[in-house]
Amino acid sequence: MNHTVEALKTLRAAVELLSRGARLPDVPESARMVAALAAGDAAPALPAGDVLQAVRQRLQQAVHSPQGWDAAAPRDLRDAPWLMWADKAPLATLDGLLEAVLRLADRRAGVRRTLIEGWLKGFAPDGPRIAEAGRAIRRLITGNPDARLQPWRLADSGYHLFDAAQGPKTLARHILQSTDPVPDLLARACLDDPLRAVSGYMRAVQDEVLQMAPECLVGTAGETAMARLTEFLAPNGRLRFSEPEVYGQLARSLLAPWMTDRRTPDDSVRAAVQSFLLAHLRDPRLHPERWLKAGDEAIAEMRRWLARASLNAFFEVIGDYAYDKHWRYREAFWSACLEAGGINEAWLALGSNVHASARAVRDLNGAYARLDGHADQSILLLRVRNTIFCEWSHNGKLRAWPIDWRTAPRLYQRNYSRDDVTGAGLPFPPNPRYGSNGRRDSGGLSHIGSDSSRWQGSVARMLADRAGIHLTHHDWMPT
Repeated sequence: MNHTVEALKTLRAAVELLSRGARLPDVPESARMVAALAAGDAAPALPAGDVLQAVRQRLQQAVHSPQGWDAAAPRDLRDAPWLMWADKAPLATLDGLLEAVLRLADRRAGVRRTLIEGWLKGFAPDGPRIAEAGRAIRRLITGNPDARLQPWRLADSGYHLFDAAQGPKTLARHILQSTDPVPDLLARACLDDPLRAVSGYMRAVQDEVLQMAPECLVGTAGETAMARLTEFLAPNGRLRFSEPEVYGQLARSLLAPWMTDRRTPDDSVRAAVQSFLLAHLRDPRLHPERWLKAGDEAIAEMRRWLARASLNAFFEVIGDYAYDKHWRYREAFWSACLEAGGINEAWLALGSNVHASARAVRDLNGAYARLDGHADQSILLLRVRNTIFCEWSHNGKLRAWPIDWRTAPRLYQRNYSRDDVTGAGLPFPPNPRYGSNGRRDSGGLSHIGSDSSRWQGSVARMLADRAGIHLTHHDWMPT
């Protein structure tokens, strides 16, 4: 009871103290300055389109008036940077406008902020007076004691931010080669604000990053470079820029090391590139519209990768669900065909039980079909030039069709039935060299005599005759 009374007395005293005008301590001056700097670093909102259109009209009237820029309202000169490097009809070409804005920016902080933001937003390396404006901004921020300009001074000092020629290149090198986290770099460059993150300046930085990327991917730190690329190109899991031209640029840049004679990056880098492209550009076989600007060479390279992924997934499925004594020979044969450049496309269809196996198809990112009516079986469709092959899991026969036959299975369907992949096909030719009699009918080829290359010899003969691909038992026998 005594404790309760004492607590009530203490509470009453506190209430009386507040009633006599007690107040919380003042916010320290240093905290106020930090808050002011943070507020000053935030990008100002872009005026509405109709507002900017009215500003454009008044500025165009001013330049042709007898008084020139003296006739322009200060508020219009403040908003002019939003229009000076606009996508259409940039006003930086108006004689004397940049100088008029700079004179006002010497005196007004709001104009300085808008000039910086307008320059970043509309930045293009070849934009009208863009380099000249960058040099003027540098002089403006170094010659003005305004504390709110300090982040910009540091960004320019560290990354040559306002050098139109060197700034994007410098930041791109840091993004790819620095050990500092990418978000920290962008924050120090004052480019982490949501509006600046998708500005014209950042588009120029991305262009530089993608030009440098192929060389970085083939280096000893290729895996780290790809991780940093991912962090920059797709912050929070979404592409920074999403347009067809950008999709094409991404594909060409990231696939470039495999399309040239340069040293090939490690498999871990290839896997990371494949995962990135599938996540953001999707599968070119199912979503060709996202690869329209990539170019034939890049698309063909990605299709080869996906063929390899389908082949590997099929082998893994067989290992989990349908191991038989012939399987390692089948795996070795088609791997040899793949390495010889024979497999142009591959498409996997999984039975319902296998369909749920995430481990077996992790590299396909959903790009596979379902085989109806066969819970544990799977099929692999392969296009080798103008011929379609169908391999079954378990002990199913191998079948082949000319690609233009009505009975040939169609690639990239989402569902297949047994009837779709067992239609009348080609007879497999004999190959006396390996004791193969082939098949005279269209019922498919059994995987008999694997250890003596009997079925492999027959398929090899078909590949040579129909596709000009020449394999021997030295190529297809498992080691």
